[in-house]
Amino acid sequence: MEASFWLGRRLPTCEEVLPVLSESLERKLTLRERVMLRLHFLICVYCVRYLRQLRLMRGAVRARSEQMNQEDNTSAAPALSDEARERLKRALEREK
Repeated sequence: MEASFWLGRRLPTCEEVLPVLSESLERKLTLRERVMLRLHFLICVYCVRYLRQLRLMRGAVRARSEQMNQEDNTSAAPALSDEARERLKRALEREK
């Protein structure tokens, strides 16, 4: 118990760790950040749960997004012709 108390007093707080947890889903963390998170996880079950929840939500959103994309691809919505695409490109270039 004394070791976790000693370690807990020297590690960043949960408030300081939360942004790094979120960033860990988007980018590769530095060695220092990974070590900090691992040590923090040893003393804080709540941050471990929070990371699991973030991963679960991210996975659910991705799965739903893929499902919606598949549904959109199967619809009978007509695609733009090559001529229409060129007209749009020219119109956008004129607006620049």
